[in-house]
Amino acid sequence: MLLMVSITLFFYASALALASGTRTHSETLLISAEFFVPFLAWLLGTVLIQRSINRRLPNRDPWIFPVTSALTGFGMLTIWRISPDLGLKQSAWFLVGTALFLAGLCARDLIKILKTYKYVWLLLGLILIGLTFVVGVNPAGSGQRLWLRVFDIYIQPSEPLKLLLIIYLAAFFADQLRPNINWISSVFPTLVVVVFAGLLLIAQRDLGTASLFISLYILMLTVTTQRRRLLWIIPALALVAGTIGYFAFDVVKTRVDIWLNPWLDTSGNAWQLAQAQIAIATGGLTGTGPGLGSPQFVPIAVSDFIFTSIGEELGLFGTIAVMLMLLILVFRGVNIALSSKTVFGRYLAFGISAYFALQSTFIIGGNLGLLPLTGVTLPFLSYGGSSLVTNMLAVMLLLRVSTETSAKDLLNKVRLPYQWAARIFAGLFIIIAVWNGYLAFPNQQTLEARAENPRWAVYDRYSPRGEIYALSGEKLVEVQGEPGSYQLRVNHPELSNTLGYAHPAYGQSGLQSSQYDLLRGYAGVSFEDRWEHELLYNQPPPGLDLKLNINLALQKRADELLNGQTGAIVLLNAQTAEIYAIASHPNFDTNRLSETWDSLMQRSDAPLLNRATQGIYPLGTLANSVASTSLLESNHALDRASPEDLVALDPYCYRAMQSAGKLNGFQLGCESVSKQILNLTNPTLLQADLEALGLFSAPDLAIQTSQPAPLLSAAQLDENPLLVMDINVSPMQMALVAATYTNDGRRAAPALVNSYFTPEGTWQAFGPRGAAVDAISPELAEETRLALASDSQTIWYQVGHALINQTEPLTWYIGGTTPEWSATPLAIAIAIEADNPDLALTIGRTLLNLSVSN
Repeated sequence: MLLMVSITLFFYASALALASGTRTHSETLLISAEFFVPFLAWLLGTVLIQRSINRRLPNRDPWIFPVTSALTGFGMLTIWRISPDLGLKQSAWFLVGTALFLAGLCARDLIKILKTYKYVWLLLGLILIGLTFVVGVNPAGSGQRLWLRVFDIYIQPSEPLKLLLIIYLAAFFADQLRPNINWISSVFPTLVVVVFAGLLLIAQRDLGTASLFISLYILMLTVTTQRRRLLWIIPALALVAGTIGYFAFDVVKTRVDIWLNPWLDTSGNAWQLAQAQIAIATGGLTGTGPGLGSPQFVPIAVSDFIFTSIGEELGLFGTIAVMLMLLILVFRGVNIALSSKTVFGRYLAFGISAYFALQSTFIIGGNLGLLPLTGVTLPFLSYGGSSLVTNMLAVMLLLRVSTETSAKDLLNKVRLPYQWAARIFAGLFIIIAVWNGYLAFPNQQTLEARAENPRWAVYDRYSPRGEIYALSGEKLVEVQGEPGSYQLRVNHPELSNTLGYAHPAYGQSGLQSSQYDLLRGYAGVSFEDRWEHELLYNQPPPGLDLKLNINLALQKRADELLNGQTGAIVLLNAQTAEIYAIASHPNFDTNRLSETWDSLMQRSDAPLLNRATQGIYPLGTLANSVASTSLLESNHALDRASPEDLVALDPYCYRAMQSAGKLNGFQLGCESVSKQILNLTNPTLLQADLEALGLFSAPDLAIQTSQPAPLLSAAQLDENPLLVMDINVSPMQMALVAATYTNDGRRAAPALVNSYFTPEGTWQAFGPRGAAVDAISPELAEETRLALASDSQTIWYQVGHALINQTEPLTWYIGGTTPEWSATPLAIAIAIEADNPDLALTIGRTLLNLSVSN
């Protein structure tokens, strides 16, 4: 059996050694020979132990050592794979454990000595725990001081105390429990000891080990007193202690809250558990392959969460194999207990088996979200020298007890408590295995698709994303580097709000997020290509390139005109709603995100916000144009206010008149005219037109848009028609309104992305995101354009204004071309967070005229 284990671990080490070259698709054989260091250390220790037990314990249990040796080997290789430094230390600890294991095999009358000096071992363990209160340290430099430092070696006393407590309890119960003896008075000394040890651990905030001690004690009481009802104490005590701890200890409250809902605070306290479940889902049934996963995304993956590391790279099959080996160890230990010829040996073997079962259940259940996190280690697998050495010594004791078998079978009454416990252990492992399977298969896609999953960042380093182009072929986003160091570069940083970012620390935004499937190679690629890359490399295939409708010349000019201002510009094709320019200022530079993130987050002007699609501004006096349709449908004439009235009533409008050089209160967004229009308009017609123009719906766009304003009813407008001026809209919505008037009342769905480059080498156009709709009649659209027509150009426009949050001025501009326009019909919307109608008019005229030559 050990030969099979050795061969399996050799192939596992070989796969890890080849993983680096596999990830980078290297054509030459690259071998990371370092992974054979822990394998050779394991092989040396295993051979020495096997030779010794063959000679000294020929009648031992044949399953115990091969199973624990396999677990230890997988643990050592997995730890090295995550952290070579810790892997080297674990290998050294394994050799130390090997030496102590061999010494234990050589010691004469060891079992008798342990039983005789039970108080000495217990006192030694308690003293070591007590020392942590005086000279305790934490290897991390901060946190709970649960370790003792001896010559730069860290020892965690709670680990050997577990075994010493089992020895004490087994010896005490073997001596004290006799027929016709009051069992309550007999077990009272052990209760005092366990409670004292538990209080010491609670004072250290080592609540996981304290819970383990209490549960272990109750299980040993159950088998020694043969009272099955004692088993109910464990869940009852857990409920009571958990309730008290929830209100008494912040750490308990946090862990319970995380356990109840790990997705409430995934960027904070719940990060570990969320990432653990995502890791299990990423592994699926067969895993990503040795060395090809990303277990480092789970904090403390080498110790508390090593089970999820195995699950990610070896899949459900790997974790089930681990649980089966642990269950075999527990069952063989219980069998050893039932076969022991001494009462002490029986209790000792059962105590060790229960310890392995409970600790495994606590940590695996915590990893999977079935139990609150406890912070204990997974036997034989987790990093920790004290834990590994203690577990190895426990196995040595099991092997020694297994050689001392009784010729007689135990009475059925005596056997029953052990069988009850074994069934409970089996039931717990089955529940854990079923939940593990649910996370790894039925719930896999849901967990992998969560925004908290950062593994895409690793894929991006080894498999290039698609690049993004402007309509005429200029490269807006390109991939630089080689496999293992790929990174994105934006060539027009002013467009970063739309192009977005893909940063391992800050996530994804813009097109990098919304078009992830295409850019990352999950869509548009044949199943065979995807399957091949995921099977061989645990990577998606290279992503597909995208082409946008962006006209780079217009985009650059829009950014130049808006530079230094706060606001947005959207310029689009009025017929197709293809977006030619989309500017948002202030903006950010995706290429410098790592160095500027903190300052960007602290700025009050929100540079990460795409104001063109996510900015929401009050409609204000743009109500003139959007309500004009309803007014014309009502057959009302519009009276224009005199300049004197405008100065008195609307200074913003008067300044717009000065900039435009004309007196048109309707076109220049005078508040008095807006109120006149809204008060004259039929509320039913107004409500229907506002809805038809899309003011209460979010545009279906390839990037994130703001939430639409809530729908206003005709009754609300009848009571207060001026509510229209308070509707919050985005520049994108208003650009589509302008396009609707320009396009004779027909409203098309906006189109930012034009096409993608197929693996066959052709550009494949995207279909329309939605069918065009007839929002208003062509006649009404024409009348509105005529009322807003320019005196000197073949364009129409309206200037408007509003107050942001009732205090800060906002200048609007919407416009478009007229039928006399000889080129592509255009529409534009401009929002400037300032009182600046002159700039709005300049930008509108400039971009509409510039587009003739582009």
